[in-house]
Amino acid sequence: MTMKRKWLIGTAVAVVGVLAWAIPAIGTTSGKGGGPVVQVKVVRGDTAATTTSQAYATLPGATTTVTVPHGQRALILARFSAESNCVDGDPGEFCSVRIRIGNADGLPASGTDFAFDSIRDPSNCSNALFGNNCGWASHSMDRSRGPFRPGTYTVRVQWRVVGATGVPSFRLDDWSLTVERVKVG
Repeated sequence: MTMKRKWLIGTAVAVVGVLAWAIPAIGTTSGKGGGPVVQVKVVRGDTAATTTSQAYATLPGATTTVTVPHGQRALILARFSAESNCVDGDPGEFCSVRIRIGNADGLPASGTDFAFDSIRDPSNCSNALFGNNCGWASHSMDRSRGPFRPGTYTVRVQWRVVGATGVPSFRLDDWSLTVERVKVG
């Protein structure tokens, strides 16, 4: 065996070893790709809404549908942003948002592990004018799911509060939901 061949085999074994070690370390990371964006839907609202629901409920107006035509498959991408305020709970409690695509959560599907906004300790607020709510902030999230077969899929934003001892109040205003259909294969 030539020196060059031994070097190539040794390098290949080293690369395989590094990949075998690195891939499990990535965890639940996944990726999807597609072709062109072939459909865009946007819904938005500028009227403030408030919930104290401890179960997911659909944000009023934050729903649209996407249709995948016969003979196609699609990846559905969804982005949500809003002015947010999560108040009246105990510090560390939070307010959660999820995007449902079809009959499942958009990915990554974190359930109530995803804090869209959280109760802040009023002693840490820099502006005493806001009291215990520390003021409004803008927050956003991106989710995706697919590939989907032909059909019509509802995309909706759902929200709730997550409190162990208190019951936070969650208010959203000036929100936007953008949904894109990307052609796959």
